[in-house]
Amino acid sequence: MTTMRAMAADRVGPGATLRPQDLQVREPGDGEVLIKVKAAAVNPADLGMLAGRYRWYDELRLPLVPGYDVAGVVEAGDWEPGAAVVASTGHSRTQVGGYAEYVTLPASYVAPKPANLDWSEAATLPLAALTAHQALELLDLHPGQSLLVNGPRGAVGRFAAELARAAGITVLEPGVPVDGAGVVGVGGDVVSVDAALDVVGGERARQTFATVRDGGSYVTVVPEFWVPGGQFTPDRGITPQLVRAEPSGARLTTISRAAEAGDLTATVGKTLPLTDAQQALDLLASRGVSGKIVLLP
Repeated sequence: MTTMRAMAADRVGPGATLRPQDLQVREPGDGEVLIKVKAAAVNPADLGMLAGRYRWYDELRLPLVPGYDVAGVVEAGDWEPGAAVVASTGHSRTQVGGYAEYVTLPASYVAPKPANLDWSEAATLPLAALTAHQALELLDLHPGQSLLVNGPRGAVGRFAAELARAAGITVLEPGVPVDGAGVVGVGGDVVSVDAALDVVGGERARQTFATVRDGGSYVTVVPEFWVPGGQFTPDRGITPQLVRAEPSGARLTTISRAAEAGDLTATVGKTLPLTDAQQALDLLASRGVSGKIVLLP
């Protein structure tokens, strides 16, 4: 059996760290694909995994290899060998981590890599863009309607704003004046919007909710911050909804095409070798990098 180098932890919780380990490469079964990883993006969810705050569908299996986002080349399985692809590992379901030289995933998770993006740029798409795409589907907006995104400079918020604009939706952000009609999300003459996407949580989540017109729509990716009255308490005819990205090759193919059309921009802040994965997580935790951190095996 072939082995690969991966960055893994033997435990989770305080003090847990990643170190290089040689692990077995799992050969693909029916309906699976073996991918040689060219780039793997680092996400806040990876910090939660190592800290022991993450929720998997099944009992955690050790060693833990973090990582949701990969771009790479198909080696074997139910895709054409040599195909350039992107995928979300669906870690909460599969416990397959992208901080490795190879990943074996369901073929249904995989999509063609955008031809106009390099490996690092392509690796920034899956988790954040899937979250944004699913959030917009829940918001169910139509051309000409308005959407407030309260964190438009983070990956999810930026992708959501870009996809919304491409669909003919007016995208607003907190604190920005709108045609002399007031300032969104800041007291005084607050502009009313058709829908809002919360990617921040806390007090800003509540302020964002307050800008939505009666009967509008509201989606959050940070459910623990939806207060008062409980996470999903309807108010003013608005029922807050939670989006949790699910891996989908079909949806990711749509996202890949949007990137090729110029509707999505990938922002890489820093690339590091795979063996510096712990440093990458430390940088992410300290917010020391603007843009995605990407690991290169």
